[in-house]
Amino acid sequence: MNELGIIKSLWPKKGIDGKIIKKNRETSLIVPEITYFGQDGSLNNDSWAFKVGYAFRDALDIKYEERKINKEPYMVWTQGPHLNFKEGDMLHAKDGNRAVQVLSAKQMKWDSAKEEIYQGLVVYLEYVMSGDSLSKLKEHECTQMQFLQLLIDGQYDGSSVVKS
Repeated sequence: MNELGIIKSLWPKKGIDGKIIKKNRETSLIVPEITYFGQDGSLNNDSWAFKVGYAFRDALDIKYEERKINKEPYMVWTQGPHLNFKEGDMLHAKDGNRAVQVLSAKQMKWDSAKEEIYQGLVVYLEYVMSGDSLSKLKEHECTQMQFLQLLIDGQYDGSSVVKS
């Protein structure tokens, strides 16, 4: 699955006439499917390197919306283009060896002046886990897209270490 490609496909683009064409939210999601049984929701993203649970729907810009076909309403999960991980978000690697915590962040949004998507910012701490304890490893700075790539693949290109 090309999760980052799905997000990028939703970014506004310039048309032939030079005008900005904004896309609607899509029903193609960056997660395989969303399920909810009893009180437990799941993004079913077992292939991701980090545990990104149901509670992170807003950070991933996934919403449950009403749509209509022939004036008949129905509910569907939709994907938007604006990632928004926030200060305090803590995610653990599935291998149990690492964790990351967002120290500060700026969400992705459309930059009207530049006529392009602003990919946001995430400053996060990387921890090494040993048993039940966490040891601070490094502080990093990246875009929201790079942070998503980290959560999916366990790494991203262009990592910027702020402090050790």
